[in-house]
Amino acid sequence: MANAVEIWKANKHGFDVWPDVLKYAANHVPMGQIDDADLERMKWHGFYYRKRDEPGRYMNRIRITANEINSEQAREVAHIAYEYGHGIVDVTTRANLQVQGLEIENVPRTAARLEKVGLTARQTGHDNIRNVFCHPFSGVDPDEIIDTRALCREIDDVFLGSRVYSDLPRKFNIALNGTDHHGPHYWTQDLSFLATRDADGEPAFHLLAGGTQGQSTHLAWHLPVLVQPAQVKDVTRVLLDLFREKGNREKRSAARFRYVVEEFGVPGVLKWMEERLAFPLLPCAQEPVPAGSLDELVGWFRQKDPRQWSMGLCVPLGRLSWLQLEGLAILAKKWGNGRLRTTSEQGIAVINIPTGFKDAAATDAAALGLSIHADPIALNTVACTGLQFCNIAVTETKGHMFQLMDRLRQRGVMLHGIRIHMSGCPSSCAGHFTADIGLKGVRVRRRLGTREGFDVLLGGGIAGQVHLALPYMLGVDVDQLPNLVEEVVREYYLQHRAGQTFSAYWREKLKSSEAQKVSEQDYTPPVWVCENCDHHHPGEDPPVFCPRCAGLRRFFARIEDESSNVVADASDASASVAVAPPAVAQASPEATGDGFVPVAVVSQLQPRSGLQVSVEGKELALFIDGDQVHAIDNACPHEGASLAEGDFADGVVTCPWHAWTFKACNGCSLDPPGHQIRSYPTRIESGQVFVRAVETTERIHTEQFHQAPAKAVSRG
Repeated sequence: MANAVEIWKANKHGFDVWPDVLKYAANHVPMGQIDDADLERMKWHGFYYRKRDEPGRYMNRIRITANEINSEQAREVAHIAYEYGHGIVDVTTRANLQVQGLEIENVPRTAARLEKVGLTARQTGHDNIRNVFCHPFSGVDPDEIIDTRALCREIDDVFLGSRVYSDLPRKFNIALNGTDHHGPHYWTQDLSFLATRDADGEPAFHLLAGGTQGQSTHLAWHLPVLVQPAQVKDVTRVLLDLFREKGNREKRSAARFRYVVEEFGVPGVLKWMEERLAFPLLPCAQEPVPAGSLDELVGWFRQKDPRQWSMGLCVPLGRLSWLQLEGLAILAKKWGNGRLRTTSEQGIAVINIPTGFKDAAATDAAALGLSIHADPIALNTVACTGLQFCNIAVTETKGHMFQLMDRLRQRGVMLHGIRIHMSGCPSSCAGHFTADIGLKGVRVRRRLGTREGFDVLLGGGIAGQVHLALPYMLGVDVDQLPNLVEEVVREYYLQHRAGQTFSAYWREKLKSSEAQKVSEQDYTPPVWVCENCDHHHPGEDPPVFCPRCAGLRRFFARIEDESSNVVADASDASASVAVAPPAVAQASPEATGDGFVPVAVVSQLQPRSGLQVSVEGKELALFIDGDQVHAIDNACPHEGASLAEGDFADGVVTCPWHAWTFKACNGCSLDPPGHQIRSYPTRIESGQVFVRAVETTERIHTEQFHQAPAKAVSRG
């Protein structure tokens, strides 16, 4: 049986929602009044609804094929962000640009302005082929094997505007690399073409298929053939046909291309290709070799024309202000020929700068707050959008990562080639599985309530071959991260063998161990206070000098009172902006005599989505179904996703991550079965929703299956 997504896709194609979007915009229709399926269909046009960006705004993801953008286009994106959005532009790990904060009436205006300058946001979301990117210096790199930009555009021609290839079982990622320096991210694409030379010394491509980050992470399989440049477009089309025809349309959790490759096997995929291609592919058993290090993309790089240079700039966590992007557009036109490149490392580059203008261009970049001289921490950190805007994130990311970066700088921790990637949920948009230190957002429960935390993974990326990171510590509080990161980095520096990478060291150490869960006492070191400036420093020892006032170590005193430690930790954490999801109601501490606690008002509940509430230390999800209100545990038993963020229809809630389904009335798991979650008695009085969360086992069992749910009527 097809899943709910396939049903609404069949009812109306994503392309066909645009006339409705124009009506919504013209009438200023609030997000809550737009059909959920139409909100999803808007992703076919590159506009993502953001429920957490109150009162309901939209993000625009812009396709930057082959990483290329010119000054006019960059300037227009900057002006859109300023005039319609929050004034920020994010560079993503697929080299897209994203503009946050659009109101519905500005969605059509944004699309029209992009089209006017030759940009598009079409098919950058949902079950489509995402941005097709290549090496950011393709076409100007003097050492490249082949310029892949034209091939990226040929692939675009296959699917852009196609109703056939815009109806895939799930998303599909494609990347090309025209150099022989292949970074780890190519092994996590659905399809990668990696340049090499054939027996005659001519350019050709190794082929990788079925890689994925996120849920059920898997590195791509090598298909033992060589693909000639003229064959890339047809090979792509044939593999898209395989995915479209054989991909799983019943279970979203098993619908990625990797499952097709796994089911067919490499021989089966090759047979499919041979039967449908009009030409034979050259066999090649030799696998592509991953580079021993990541691409160097920040600094000055001489181009094929030795009189011109590329200026690679570090954009911390990929976040630009509109003024910075506008300034870069002006800079590129003034000192170059108006050409820029985005990078999959969340950076940006200006190309074609003559030798005589290098210093002037770098000076103008510095005036914008951007530099070719990035510090190792900014250079080696990546973070996804996070809870601030993303609907499915469970933790904030950019805010936490900026704070982590500052704390590591204060402690003098240097990241020499050690990558830290932070994702706000298991989807791994920041690629935490292929980072030296991967941080995956989770919710952790403590005595004082549930808070944001991270599972810590070590050893991803390059250790001879490309590897996925291994679990190290689970449920680490945000405030504990600086201590943990400092510890694992310093241990590596002290104990590694000469030539051994961070990833190789920790893989060797963790291969026979299991990840530990962190308690509240773990990674809570003594706190030292500088008596000159009152700076608090957590650590086993005081620093050699104070990072705030430069006072010597002798001015530090250890705080012995444990309660002071708590205060110090809270003080250090206060700079971190914790963004709570808007669809969360806080429970009143006062309960009725029979144990029912008021948790929300009926008007807060929406018919097609849930409401997250906290009561008696538990996180619950409320759903209104006709005149009834149901309460169940909010955390999906699979990966802990918030069920309140899932789709709700016909009494069934669907997990937003892996599409597990549960009956809201009693917590019964439908698909897959056998994973029941707890439900709780509810009551409605005077427009308020009451929930009883603390029960004896016998009482819960009895009432869970026999007490009628609350009806949404006032007993006034």
